Amino acid sequence: MTDPFSGERPLRILILALTRMGDLYETYPMVAALREAYPDSIISLVAYREFVPVLGPLSLLASVYPVDGSGFLSLARSLGSPLEAYRSVRSWIDEIDRFDADLLINLTPNRIGAVLGYLIRAREKRGLHMTPDGYRAHYGRFVPYLGMLVKNRLYNNLNLADLFLKIAGVPPPVSIPLSLRPESRATVREKRERAGIRPEDTLIAFATGASQELKRWPVTQFAETIRGLLDGRPEMHAILLGAGEEDRRRNARIYKEVCASKADLSLRVHDWTGETGPDELFSLLEQADLLVSNDTGTMHAAALLGLPVLCLSFANLFYPETGPWGAGNIVLYSRAACAPCAPDSRCLNPVCREDLSPRVVAAIAKRRLAIPRTPHQEDLRTLRLSLESEPRGERTGIALSERDVSGEIRYRPLGVDSGSPEEFFRKVYEKVWKEEFEGIRETPICGWLPERSVSEVLERSERLRCLAEEGEELVHKIAVCLDSGRQPVPESLLSGIDELDVRVEEMAWTCPPLGPLCLFFQIEKESIDVWNPQDLFTLVQRTEKTYGDLKRRAEIFSRIVREGGCGTSGETGRAGEPCMGRMSGLELAERIGR
Repeated sequence: MTDPFSGERPLRILILALTRMGDLYETYPMVAALREAYPDSIISLVAYREFVPVLGPLSLLASVYPVDGSGFLSLARSLGSPLEAYRSVRSWIDEIDRFDADLLINLTPNRIGAVLGYLIRAREKRGLHMTPDGYRAHYGRFVPYLGMLVKNRLYNNLNLADLFLKIAGVPPPVSIPLSLRPESRATVREKRERAGIRPEDTLIAFATGASQELKRWPVTQFAETIRGLLDGRPEMHAILLGAGEEDRRRNARIYKEVCASKADLSLRVHDWTGETGPDELFSLLEQADLLVSNDTGTMHAAALLGLPVLCLSFANLFYPETGPWGAGNIVLYSRAACAPCAPDSRCLNPVCREDLSPRVVAAIAKRRLAIPRTPHQEDLRTLRLSLESEPRGERTGIALSERDVSGEIRYRPLGVDSGSPEEFFRKVYEKVWKEEFEGIRETPICGWLPERSVSEVLERSERLRCLAEEGEELVHKIAVCLDSGRQPVPESLLSGIDELDVRVEEMAWTCPPLGPLCLFFQIEKESIDVWNPQDLFTLVQRTEKTYGDLKRRAEIFSRIVREGGCGTSGETGRAGEPCMGRMSGLELAERIGR
């Protein structure tokens, strides 16, 4: 590939992110960091058409290419002429190609994203891609993480915004420029004046909606929280946010419940559903003191502005992944044994939403309001101690976000969960990936797991290392056969690879803390992108490398776990469902042509 950074013209960067509103906002720290690294760069975005109107304040984007999501999906499922379908897509791709991208960053983690990553032209590509024979490929050291983290989410501690930064290869930005129109700010100030909200009053915004019912805290809980915050605090006001008829009905119910028992609160609860477009929303959040929110796009907009967020996390949400990006944010989460459930689950009885007590939410909100909007390290220490002392019951967990030495955002659970096995292995994997991909070897962790638990995991990790070493040897023998001109390759070698890969997959099931290593290996094996099917030597060499990488990572993992001390007890963690890799013995045999 040519070097996109060596030309004389400004660097042209295209970001492909066919995802929801909140995820789009999570890409913006990466956009800001790219502009800091390449000040003259021109950055454009490919996004679903329905979300283009909310991107106005993201001023660093030079242009947006809208995609009709429903039309695109119906085209893919159409029973009509494949040629006509291709011509429709090709016409749209040609328009994007006229941007003449030097660098394509593809953050769309599905098969459609892989196809588009293949079709769109760029001098260099990072992110998800596709090989000519239809398999997914991952360009960039951290790109397989996109496919790995959800299935092993209990062992992930990397916020999505930071993952996007790593995929782009840039450090966290110093600042996040936004463009808020003066007239939007004036509109919000006028609305505040009409509502009787003085400049010195405390303003708490409530985002009560979410993309799915499963992710919405119940109406009664929101109403009780607002009453608990406003009662006896005449300087405090609550604003209900949302858009669309569903949000309008829900917020009307919340307003009615708040005022039913205390009519005087009606002057300090303001239902602004549908009254704040994207620009007014950003201006309102800029002027607010706190946002209490479900995990939704409004929460990520607040994070870009540096507004403190109290996020409510339950059901299939997992706060280390999607918590608001920035230091000093708080997440209250359910400690139910089944939480978080799978990302695509449709639970019919989401009782975990009831685990978050309105009394606790109100108390935690008051504690966050007691420190500055933009906290210093000493403020965060004070807040941490304050949160630790807040009684919240056994069903509610609490986590606080802080920025580590590298500038990444980490959510650290407080109380008993700070000593859980899952938190221990999250910290282990923080160090594994930093050492493996960034060459940073950090100080050991200690005092987290009982000696027996450590010994069991170390024993399984050694087995995994031996499996990886066995894979290296098998593939090396295949390479020797090819080098000597011996064909076909012995069936025992090819079937041996199949059997070994099954054993690696089983290792992820029998020892969940090893799941991230196993699935990362499988994804990298799937991503072997040898474009010439006759180039068997390169194919075999890269296959051998995937086993070597797995062996090295197992060794790093074992050393970091071994360096950890023995402390609190706990049960072993849980794992998501791993998937098989691409380069099985049968497929390798087909490439060789036995």
